[in-house]
Amino acid sequence: MKFKLAALVFSAFCASQAAAANFDAFYTFGDSTVDSGWWKGALNGQCGGGVPAPCETGKQSFDDKISSAIADGGTGTGVGVGLTMTQDLASKLGVTSVPANLIGGTNYAISGSLSASSGGSPGNLNDNTNLPSTAGQIANYLGAAPGNLADPSALYLISSGGNDVTTAKTISDPTDQSNYLSQQAGLLADAIHTLQIAGAKDIIVNGLQGSNDLSKEFTTDLFAALNSRGVNYVAADIAGLIVDVENNPTAYNFQPGFVDPGVPGSATDSACVAGLGASGWGQFCGLDPSMEHAHLRTPDAETTSFWADDQHLSAAGQLIEANYELSLVNANFATTPLPAALPLCATGLAALGLLGWRRKRAIAA
Repeated sequence: MKFKLAALVFSAFCASQAAAANFDAFYTFGDSTVDSGWWKGALNGQCGGGVPAPCETGKQSFDDKISSAIADGGTGTGVGVGLTMTQDLASKLGVTSVPANLIGGTNYAISGSLSASSGGSPGNLNDNTNLPSTAGQIANYLGAAPGNLADPSALYLISSGGNDVTTAKTISDPTDQSNYLSQQAGLLADAIHTLQIAGAKDIIVNGLQGSNDLSKEFTTDLFAALNSRGVNYVAADIAGLIVDVENNPTAYNFQPGFVDPGVPGSATDSACVAGLGASGWGQFCGLDPSMEHAHLRTPDAETTSFWADDQHLSAAGQLIEANYELSLVNANFATTPLPAALPLCATGLAALGLLGWRRKRAIAA
């Protein structure tokens, strides 16, 4: 176990050294999959990012749950208790992922956001109609940027569509479902295209994390729409990553049975536990059992479970996704010379491999 830990720590160090691209900022647009803490500021009356007050969820009972969880060590984000994927990735890149409603914020994502507002529909599944869609977030960023131009030296991440799928499920006719998803994907692609025209160079677009037919359809529609508009972007296969973890739990340091999405009730194997009828309860998950909010299954559940709830990855899952996104950055946006530490890393990893081989031979003997 100590040998595995040493190898893991050394590999993580080398991965951080391999981040060859230099960015002066990290801008994020989307929904709860990349929200780094909008509610924490919003519930304290801190609005920003182009969103006028009020900027809370619009439902007092939900606001109360989130506030209670935050007071008990929660983050108000889908992860529950721990760092989000964007915070992990930002740290590896030497930048930040502060919510846009706080000073210096560059993360415009808000839980519940749809990809676009269409047909008079609001931009967010939450009750507050002030909350923008992902396309609206991009418009707000550009509207406040000097000269309405995007920072050409920043990294941009867009992760949206899950709430569009949720909406599509309320449409009974399959053809109408497909038309709706295609329209939403096209409008989001338009916004990303506008972002690129405004100067954004390094863009990652996440596919949906779900493996159901509607999620696959939206991802296919979105990437096709981006391609047809000539957008230069890197596609992230989040669904494929999740399937790989769920099919190979021990390879990611999980025990079998702790990599499935959570279920409401105490029988869940997700990091957070919520009452029957709950959904997406990571946003109102705190440390301890309470009548006011969800709570951690065990003190270390965020590291032993892959999912925080039925929709969002745990802190461990968020870190796995951040490492995957980092690999995409390194493979596609490397613009500076590799750090001098990399030859040392190569030598060190080879040495660890030799030690591991000898250790296995000794155990076998």
